[in-house]
Amino acid sequence: MKDNQKNQRNQNNKANTNSIKMYLGVIIVIFIFSCSKKTDFITTESGLQYKIVKPGAGMAVVKGQEVLIHETTKYTNDFIVYTSRDRPEPLKILVGGNQVIKGVDEGLLGMQKGEIRKLIVPPSLSKRMGNMTFPHPDSTLLYDIELIDIVEKKTIAEVKKGDALKIDKEKSILKWEGFNKLQSNGHYGKVSFHSGEFYKDEGKLIGGDFVIDMNTIINTDGEYSQSLIDHLKNEDFFETNTYPTASLKITSIKYTDDSNISLVANLTIKDVQQPIEFDAHITYNDEKLVFASKFIIDRTRWNMFYRSGSIFDGLGDNLISDEIHFEVTIITE
Repeated sequence: MKDNQKNQRNQNNKANTNSIKMYLGVIIVIFIFSCSKKTDFITTESGLQYKIVKPGAGMAVVKGQEVLIHETTKYTNDFIVYTSRDRPEPLKILVGGNQVIKGVDEGLLGMQKGEIRKLIVPPSLSKRMGNMTFPHPDSTLLYDIELIDIVEKKTIAEVKKGDALKIDKEKSILKWEGFNKLQSNGHYGKVSFHSGEFYKDEGKLIGGDFVIDMNTIINTDGEYSQSLIDHLKNEDFFETNTYPTASLKITSIKYTDDSNISLVANLTIKDVQQPIEFDAHITYNDEKLVFASKFIIDRTRWNMFYRSGSIFDGLGDNLISDEIHFEVTIITE
């Protein structure tokens, strides 16, 4: 009887020992797996974490290059904040141009065409411009980024300054126009220049710098609407309390003929700098330069997402077009 009890105890002890070993084995596997997942990510000095999911090929991205990307932004609970996959075209940004959060600017460096990276961006690298709360400024963000292509192979050089031609601020005018999503209805108005000058060398324009006073924006589509102006000045659009001016810096001019030119410029709104390209017509009246042009921007490139159909779903007739149309006439002194 005692021998049977002893054998039973030994068997129980052996079973308990095996159970403990199995339990410890599971714990070790889980620990190793969790550690391996963490160590997949490379942590930079700034606190950014990134992992290469799919390698690319070719030139590596450096600061100052324009790139085409697709991105999906999530909170840590996997809630999708934004995805560019719904857009007809990839996002076009200037790396290091203050167009995206610091974490994404850094995470793009070194990427190659076709590469996909996952980023873990801490709050210190995900602050938005001004009072922007999209996404929440104190959140850790998860990014999936695919580099579609590198547009500019070289950084844009600073424009050479020649003879300066100051603009006549009273006679120069910048008109704007915004629409609903179908562009069947909208508002239009104007905004004044704070300062500006063209640069000329050997009889031809080579560049220019212009500052726009955003607090002068008004609507001229009928009865003046203070509520509309207040809305344009708040954080949904131009946020003039924080960013009272916008600027346009012409970096390249190509003459088609004596009167028609193609320009490349950096447009800065709300401290976000984006490159734009447009055409212009130039004439001279009493030795004064008259510069006339029309161009269109996508406001979401400057972090103006209010009722944007490319960002939000389910707004129906309340959608506002992403396009803002500008018509500019500049006359020199």
